[in-house]
Amino acid sequence: MSIGKQAVGAPGLPGRVRDALKSSVIYRTAVAAWMNVLIGVVAVGTVMLAHVIPQQTFPDPEVWAEGALKLFGLWCLAFVPGWLYVRFLGLRAGVLWAEYVLHLHRMGWDDKANLPAPPPGATAGSDIVTGTAAESNVYRQKFDAYYGRRVSSLGADPSDNDNFRVSVETLFPVFLCTTVLAVGWAAVLWDTDFVLTPSGPWDALKFGFLGAYAFAITMLIRRFYQSDLRPSAYAGVVLRIVLVLLIVAVLHQFFALSSAPGTPLSNTEMVTAFVVGFFPLVGLQALQRVASKALRVVVPQLSPDYPLDQLDGLNVWYEARLTEEGVEDMQNLTTMNLVDVILHTRVPVGRLVDWVDQAFLLIHLEPVDRKLLAAQRAGAPSACLDPRSGVRTRIALRRVGIRTATDLLKAMPEPDAPSDAMKNSGVDVDQLRVLATVLGNEEALAPVWNWQQNGVPAAAS
Repeated sequence: MSIGKQAVGAPGLPGRVRDALKSSVIYRTAVAAWMNVLIGVVAVGTVMLAHVIPQQTFPDPEVWAEGALKLFGLWCLAFVPGWLYVRFLGLRAGVLWAEYVLHLHRMGWDDKANLPAPPPGATAGSDIVTGTAAESNVYRQKFDAYYGRRVSSLGADPSDNDNFRVSVETLFPVFLCTTVLAVGWAAVLWDTDFVLTPSGPWDALKFGFLGAYAFAITMLIRRFYQSDLRPSAYAGVVLRIVLVLLIVAVLHQFFALSSAPGTPLSNTEMVTAFVVGFFPLVGLQALQRVASKALRVVVPQLSPDYPLDQLDGLNVWYEARLTEEGVEDMQNLTTMNLVDVILHTRVPVGRLVDWVDQAFLLIHLEPVDRKLLAAQRAGAPSACLDPRSGVRTRIALRRVGIRTATDLLKAMPEPDAPSDAMKNSGVDVDQLRVLATVLGNEEALAPVWNWQQNGVPAAAS
């Protein structure tokens, strides 16, 4: 049961009070108040542990200014991430529903009669005019399950503040994340001398926390402006902090082995801890190499053969967002439920379709190491490479302007008749024929073709 519903159902309240409690402004204020309470409890507990309990008295007035500044920093740094979600509660989802429906029609994901009816006034193609308004439509149910009940049926009235009815259970990740960040910053600000003179494993953990926080706050701000901020993002922040602290704790043992006993922690370890906080996979790969040497066995690789970061236009933020939805490599990208990913990630659909298009071409070529691919692009000798190798094929296709599966099919409408440019590209002709034949029979490319061919028509002159 949502907080708003509980307040509205309270008996004996005047009508104006019930209306005020029902409004989302009061609701968001209540959420912000709870976050302040959680931060305040952590701050009071920190002050008690730092001064009152050991000294049985309050600190000297000379350090009150520094303490007040630290308390303000603690509040600000712990409150801002959760405040982003409080602000997000006031954003309307009606526009998101209209965009979602139009994307479904443009991709031709299903029969027109099975797709939701487009919003009134939609003119993105003469064929996007039919659909069903049934409440039982599966696409409408998917949207409402993710954004909240009856969101897809909301009107365009800006005074409608009932867009989001978020239950207490849904808000729990936001409250938990706020508490974890408050505890983390209390530990960091307790003694700030670690910035200049790190002296123990606790300082390494602090740098790891700083790296994780830098990634988290940047990710949350990006998702706020992309209308993609959900409580699951805050659960991901908590899990990331826990994972980073565990990795940094184990990495500390590695640095301890390589240094003399009693040697203070090096600046290298502090920088490494911060980078691991930003990129936990780097720390896991380092631990993997150490474990492989110590155990003298092959430890399973953590990086996939077809990593997402080889796709054009996909950065670390989008990679983290796709990974959160279970899309961890190119093979996952080509076999995912495109409708769910569009709905959940808020990645621009044209960009997402282009990544799928690239992935279909690359997964049909043998995997390529990123360092080798970069070296070949820089002009390293390739005489030792087989003409059919993935490196030579990918570079040769790119040089003639082919970067996606549909690009190849457009350049070779007839697989048995490659153009002279394709023949002179350095790629084995038989390989090109087989590749074009396989991709031409790939049914999963249909949404990509539909997206490219079903764009907004040019205006009549």
